[in-house]
Amino acid sequence: MQPAEWMRFIAQFAHLNRRQRQTGMALLCGNAPHDATIALLESVAQPRLACPACRSPHLHRHGHAHSLQRYRCVPCGRTFNALTGTPLARLR
Repeated sequence: MQPAEWMRFIAQFAHLNRRQRQTGMALLCGNAPHDATIALLESVAQPRLACPACRSPHLHRHGHAHSLQRYRCVPCGRTFNALTGTPLARLR
């Protein structure tokens, strides 16, 4: 966005009502409760992380899915995340 466009965009905030401003602020702040939950789940699982299929601790990080870190087991090649094998797995 060019500086002139940005200034016009910012000037429009003065014309928003209270609810619109609150909605905009919530969007800018992100999804903080969701992010905190993900961080907590991954920090709890990190010390005891092992492949749920073969129990090997030899893992590689393998991208992200739905904000959760995925791992790939080196010996068996299966992928999983911190929730795999828990009651929270596969919840939507």
